[in-house]
Amino acid sequence: MTKFRPPVLPMVLAMVAVLALTAAYAAWLAIPPRPAFHGTVYEPAPAAGFNLADADGRPVTLASLRGAPVLIFFGYTRCTDFCPLTLDRLSRAVRELGGQAGGARIVFVTVDPAHDTPPVLRRYVSRFGPHVTALTGDSAALAAAWQGYSVYVAPRDDPPAATGAGHGHHDAHGTANGGSPASALAHSGVVYGIDRAGNLRVVITEGAPVESMRDDIRTLARL
Repeated sequence: MTKFRPPVLPMVLAMVAVLALTAAYAAWLAIPPRPAFHGTVYEPAPAAGFNLADADGRPVTLASLRGAPVLIFFGYTRCTDFCPLTLDRLSRAVRELGGQAGGARIVFVTVDPAHDTPPVLRRYVSRFGPHVTALTGDSAALAAAWQGYSVYVAPRDDPPAATGAGHGHHDAHGTANGGSPASALAHSGVVYGIDRAGNLRVVITEGAPVESMRDDIRTLARL
C-alpha cells in the first residue's frame, strides 16, 4: 500500500509566506510612532542655522543650543498684544512642565532691530523669566535668519510677502514702549519647535492655547 505524502512545494510556499508576514509585522512594530503634536508635524530634518547675538553681545547659534529643545519665535518689543501673549504662554508652559520640558529654551528673535537694541531686548525678555533669550544681529545675519525660517516682515500698510514656503502670520497691531502706529509691523506669528539634535519637528500654530503648547513642548522634549 502506497503511503500518502503531502505535496512539498505548497507547504514550503506557505512557510515562506508566514515567515514573510512575520518579518513584515516585526518591521512595522520597529517603526517609531509619529509624534503626537497639536501643531504642524515635520519629518526630522536639520533646522536652519543662524549666527546672532544675545542681549549681552554673546554669540548664539543653533548649534550652541543643542542638547535641549528650542522654541523660536520672531517678534518685536513694541508689539502690545500678540508677541507678549505668545511669550507669556510659552514661558508658562515651560514653567508648568518643570523637568518634563527637558530644559527647553525659548528664543525670541527681533524683527525690529532698529528699535530693539540690546538694552531694550534685555528689559523686555526679563518680564517672561529665565527661559527666554532675546537675539539680534546685523542686517545680514537677521535677514539670513528670517529667510531660513520663511519669516516675513512688513510695515502695517504693506501687504505681507512671505519668503520661502511661509507659515502662519498675524496682522499689524498696536505698539508699545513709545511706538507709533507707523511703527506697527505684520510678521510671521508661529513658533518653531526644534528637538535637542537640532531638527525642526513641529510648528506651533499662531495663537495656540497654553495647554496645546504645553503638550507639544512635552512631546518635543521626549524626542
